[in-house]
Amino acid sequence: MTLTQQVRNGWYLGAWSDEIGRTLKQRWITDIPVCFYRLPDQAVTAVEDRCPHRKYPLSLGHLDDQGTLQCDYHGYRFDGQGVCVGVAEQADRPKAALRRFPLVERDGAIWIWPGDPELADESLLPDTSWLTDPSWTHVHGVVPLRARHMLLLENLLDLTHETFLHPTSIGNAAVAATPIDVTVDGDRVGFSRRMIGIEAPPFYEKSCGLTSPVDRWQDGDFYPPGIFVLNIRVAATGTEEPDGFHMKVLYGMTPGRGNETHDFYALGRDYLIDDQELTEFQHEQQLAVMQEDVDALEAQEVMYATDPGGTAESSIKSDLAALRGRRAVAKMLAREQRAGGTRPRASA
Repeated sequence: MTLTQQVRNGWYLGAWSDEIGRTLKQRWITDIPVCFYRLPDQAVTAVEDRCPHRKYPLSLGHLDDQGTLQCDYHGYRFDGQGVCVGVAEQADRPKAALRRFPLVERDGAIWIWPGDPELADESLLPDTSWLTDPSWTHVHGVVPLRARHMLLLENLLDLTHETFLHPTSIGNAAVAATPIDVTVDGDRVGFSRRMIGIEAPPFYEKSCGLTSPVDRWQDGDFYPPGIFVLNIRVAATGTEEPDGFHMKVLYGMTPGRGNETHDFYALGRDYLIDDQELTEFQHEQQLAVMQEDVDALEAQEVMYATDPGGTAESSIKSDLAALRGRRAVAKMLAREQRAGGTRPRASA
């Protein structure tokens, strides 16, 4: 496996629910142009964003009140199932259909399966109920990343980098100094780190109103090929974890076109949920931390892209979860290739 190969038989976060309405939206996913929109009953749908006539982007077309999608190049029209229902130039209907992708809309997120529709298993999605749980609040969005998906995956599975990339917000020496425990359950890779009696990084000091020393827990789960959920718990040192402050971070690591990645995020907490000032502070900090990661990963991307010979890498103990993540993606890719390739079949 190379760091640029992409799994298609898996769930990716395709869009947030509030991004998709009656306006056609194009987003490239695993090198496939996808057009998202809602039908009159508000159900979301996604089709390949290429007209079967001459490949014109359908997202540049129009959607009428009945949910008929029209290509604005030569007037091909498609119903809500992606079947061609007519064309402006002739009375008889061309035999044509659009590739439609399996979708799951849940808890404000739209998940897409770009591979074989027959393999789309909704049970593989993680629990995201906290995104709509009234006892939680969260912010969400998406950040463009000009680097391959695998670099972001490894960034999240090795949070030791917080010590060095994020020293003014969420990182300090305790992160790099504390080893992690790694678990593998099928394709899923998990890790945990317990930091006891440490100095509180600035973000957690202000977010939780705590002063040092604190206890801090990190528990991350990677659901390959592109979903990561981090559970964060912070408490005054000596306090039991259930009495601490709880936060969650969801990342949707969705390959786009070429070596570009859509970096979806959601940051939630279960305390002071009506404190708008705290929400704004955490959102600003989240975006600042992500920008530090983006800057690093895009610099890293240049180094990988200009090293086609594959200079040997050195690894250390804290890389274990990231290496297990690589292995999980490689296994999925191998299964896909044994099954006959990655080209998705039409579901229309």
